[in-house]
Amino acid sequence: METDSAIERETFRTVTSTIALALLLVHADGTYSQTRIMPLGDSITEGVLGSSDDTGFRRALYLSLAGAGYSVHFVGSRVNGSPTDFDRNHEGHSGWRADQIRDSTSSWLTANPADIILLHIGTNDISQGQTVSSTINEVNQILERIDAKSTATVVFLARIINRNDGYSATTSNYNVQLKALADTRIANGDLIIIVDQEAALNYPSDLADAVHPNDAGYAKMAQCWFTTLSDYLGMLPIQLSRFTATYLNHGEVRLEWTTSTETNNYGFEVQRSMSQGDGYEVLLNSFVPGGGTTLAPHSYSYTDATADAGTIYYRLKQLDLDGTVHLTEAVKADPSTIGNSPPKSFALLQNYPNPFNPSTTIRYGLRRKSTVQLSVYNTFGQQVALLAQGEREAGYHELKFDGSGLSSGVYFCRLQAGEYAAAGKLLLVK
Repeated sequence: METDSAIERETFRTVTSTIALALLLVHADGTYSQTRIMPLGDSITEGVLGSSDDTGFRRALYLSLAGAGYSVHFVGSRVNGSPTDFDRNHEGHSGWRADQIRDSTSSWLTANPADIILLHIGTNDISQGQTVSSTINEVNQILERIDAKSTATVVFLARIINRNDGYSATTSNYNVQLKALADTRIANGDLIIIVDQEAALNYPSDLADAVHPNDAGYAKMAQCWFTTLSDYLGMLPIQLSRFTATYLNHGEVRLEWTTSTETNNYGFEVQRSMSQGDGYEVLLNSFVPGGGTTLAPHSYSYTDATADAGTIYYRLKQLDLDGTVHLTEAVKADPSTIGNSPPKSFALLQNYPNPFNPSTTIRYGLRRKSTVQLSVYNTFGQQVALLAQGEREAGYHELKFDGSGLSSGVYFCRLQAGEYAAAGKLLLVK
């Protein structure tokens, strides 16, 4: 007989194999971006109670994902937390119940679309005496709202943490029914992965009060989210964080793409079409070898020297080592954009070369004139270089980072441009 854990592992493999390309996305503005993650819930997501720096699990989770080489961006309408070395955006709302989260989910996702949602909700419903069945029904409605916005969004649904009061048994019962709801929706094709936050903490030693974690508890929550997220992200053949096509002149188009992680990646072939929908043909001698399996970012490029004047669409045919083929969405090369026209979105592009010794080029894009700070940090969170500070014009900018005075190791480059924030991993090898 299979154990519950074995069944859950098989369910996880089934779900992730179904959605293995879910993050190979071209966003609405036509550009690739970082994986957008929305932390969604109540004060336990917000992190304002029990957390000494008001970040809860969010900062530790973000830094763990960035440190593992994943290109992620936290999204949401709220920003809080005293450290500024991570994406502070979220949708954690202190005191809110599931019905309140439900009523705002659609508008939040319209303003900040998400590829992944981390949903931890139900604590306040239980505290206010709402029945388990009615709360489960409201969580189901939240999931319906998410599907209505995008059926490609993956929900990491938490069995919520337990508590140190008279509602402990009710919370455990709620988590059992929550998993049953998720299993039913998964069987019908919904993109849900259960995360057992209840089992991640010790009670009451990891709690600051009856319901909120202390710093140790939040750290365990972050690790629980990270373990499940990294298992999922690691099953993707590649994470494509950038793919652009730029006319250098009439007759020559430069393609550039960056992966943040790769799994069994044999390589890429470039396909071209004059129509976005069909008619794609592989360009002769366009094969570019891949990086196999790696957590390190890799940058690639190819120049199409036979491009006719006019709008052209390109896509990548990515091949796994076992012969499996994946096609990316198309990007457009428009001859009217020859030159340094402003990008359609803010972006911190992967440095090149990477790994590097002793210097590397860092490039970023601004969709509008912005106040910028670009810094490099070591793994202890200490700033080792301030590369740019002050107002910069819209467009692409690049600069050199010289690591001659630093020791070999992992460093993090962080860009803050107005409300936009992003980080990338640099690897200095001497």
